[in-house]
Amino acid sequence: MKEQRFDELFRRYMQQGLTDAEETELFQLWLDPLLKSRIAQTLDEFYDELPRDKDMPAEDADFIFKQIVQKEAPVRRLPVSAGISTRRRLAVAAAVSFIIGLSGYFLLFNKKQPVSQEIVKASHAGDVEAPETNRAMILLANGQKVYLDSAANGSLTMLGSIQLVKLADGKIAYEATGTSSGEVSYNTLLNPRGSKIIDITLADGSRVWLNAGSSLTYPVAFTGNERKVSIEGEAYFEVAHNASKPFIVSKENTDIKVLGTRFNVNAYDDEADMKITLLQGAIRVTNNQQAAIVKPGEQAIVKSGRIDMADAVNLEQVMSWKEGYFRMKGTDLASLMRQIARWYDVQVVYKNKVPEGRFGGLINREVNLLDVLNALEQYGIYSRFENGKIIVL
Repeated sequence: MKEQRFDELFRRYMQQGLTDAEETELFQLWLDPLLKSRIAQTLDEFYDELPRDKDMPAEDADFIFKQIVQKEAPVRRLPVSAGISTRRRLAVAAAVSFIIGLSGYFLLFNKKQPVSQEIVKASHAGDVEAPETNRAMILLANGQKVYLDSAANGSLTMLGSIQLVKLADGKIAYEATGTSSGEVSYNTLLNPRGSKIIDITLADGSRVWLNAGSSLTYPVAFTGNERKVSIEGEAYFEVAHNASKPFIVSKENTDIKVLGTRFNVNAYDDEADMKITLLQGAIRVTNNQQAAIVKPGEQAIVKSGRIDMADAVNLEQVMSWKEGYFRMKGTDLASLMRQIARWYDVQVVYKNKVPEGRFGGLINREVNLLDVLNALEQYGIYSRFENGKIIVL
């Protein structure tokens, strides 16, 4: 089954006919050692089918081949089986010249970048590992701070009739133990830069995932005729349905009103737009000037008081942060660097103007920072890392 699936996906990939999810599946199959012989056979057959007028210039083929077989290279191209001749290897390299694999974790491709440029190694001082722990903190209404990384599993504190609990898997939950007194008090969950994603269940059963560099302010118990929270940064919501008590997410002058649904909010202060993407249900986005109904698969873009709508949104790309990836289809360098800065808790400085161009592919968020920077060198993005700063050259 896997062999047939690889053949199907590989040939469709060469025709640029894969979805993001299928591309990920193809790359994972490529790295499966049990498929090594089948991959070699598929590449051999693919070479035989290549029109001879699509041969590469010799200098380009030589460059690509060296990048594939160079053992000391910090980034490995997709491996080519030893049973394939050099000529055939170069033909395959011509077809998949910008697919990169790094230990089964790092996947990045860019088919438009010229390959004839000389690769110059940049110098880096030190490295930054991907976040291994969650460093989130809850600020209680009385000013007390609960640091989740050092807190033991179990009950953390009682907040009236609500018990704050840290579960065995590191998730946080507010659990009702009795009838609420009706008094409203607010907690704030802060997930700093350089911290893993935190998952919290609110008192009404709604779940929220917070990205690094984000915060959520919410009532301990939801009283009255609405459930209102506010956000900074990025969060994904799965709202518990309650037709009589709508759920409202607020960011400055913008409100997102729902009854029960799944949606993502990207509202970082260093991003030009606030983006609200709906996966399921229906939401109404309002601000001081406009109102818009968002349907599944659509995205509301809030900028300078305006609300614009985008349809046919790439939901896999929007949700890739929650799934553990930077997915970069059509992403510009400045946007990618902002994501990297939040995740690794570093600063980014551009020595000159921001390089133009867009990327494709995906990066597993578990790789170290230098793995990312070394890979970007393959695309002409050179940098050095020192004193907590990425200096883009």
